[in-house]
Amino acid sequence: MKHNTFYCGLAAFFALPLLFSGCEPAHEHSFVWKRTETEHWQECSCGEETGRGTHENGVCETCAQFNVLSFGFTEGGDSAHSDFAREANEWLSAKGRELGFLYDFRGNSYEALNDETLAGYDLVIFLNDRPHVREQQEAFEKFMEDGGAWIGFHACAFSMEGEGDYWKWYQEEFLRCGNYKNNTWNPTSEPLTVETHKHPATKNLPDVFDSAPCEWYGWESDLLSDPEVEVLLTLNPTPENPAGDNPHKEWEIWYGGQYPIAWANKHYKMLYTNMGHNLQSYNDFGKESKTFSSEEQCTFILDAMFGLTEKA
Repeated sequence: MKHNTFYCGLAAFFALPLLFSGCEPAHEHSFVWKRTETEHWQECSCGEETGRGTHENGVCETCAQFNVLSFGFTEGGDSAHSDFAREANEWLSAKGRELGFLYDFRGNSYEALNDETLAGYDLVIFLNDRPHVREQQEAFEKFMEDGGAWIGFHACAFSMEGEGDYWKWYQEEFLRCGNYKNNTWNPTSEPLTVETHKHPATKNLPDVFDSAPCEWYGWESDLLSDPEVEVLLTLNPTPENPAGDNPHKEWEIWYGGQYPIAWANKHYKMLYTNMGHNLQSYNDFGKESKTFSSEEQCTFILDAMFGLTEKA
């Protein structure tokens, strides 16, 4: 969130103006953006205002709390992944207009991952895909090393070493999950356990909540034992409440264990979540979009975006 902070009452020189400004001595102004469909301004809790201006559509470059650059394929490939990316793109665009952030979706145009373009954005989102050109990967690495923020969904972390390109920095140093190991099937809604309420993304969640339907991934690396990782959400299936329900592939039903579903690397402003597969089976039933059917899951995503982009 963009803040504009200054101190008043710090010296006698400012004493006379303060008599007319309405602020108390030693008051620290902390301005936040307010907006309507046609106007914007910054407002402090004490009632002071500044930066009034006009615009259209509820948010503009001046009053946006942060700028988002988003990528993902919306057709082709795994249709459950492309459908999710399309639905997420529409949902995030609407939330940007409602909540005051600029959302710029580039589809598969990863050439936008360059130093010049990235300088204008606070947050990058990968919707079920990632860049595959080394120059674009290097630009993203630099963006993150320089303090940029990132959120990744579902298949953007899918990797099997030896099959296609393996982005070592991304899988091992950044995500720290290594390769994909296994998955559940069919997509199911599951109770997710909040492992910490101290992270911005989980601060407003109950201890357990029901997810939207998803295909759940397991990973090669032990994220739960990694001191560089903060696990935020876990899936904890039991024999009474297994994850997955495919009668044709018993190994794709999980009856026990603890699976990290969302986590953060402590050295970066980032968050990965397994969410990102709409309700679709290729065997038993057709497509049904329930991507954003969980209110708590939506809260998690939005709180993650605002928390990762908040300016100190």
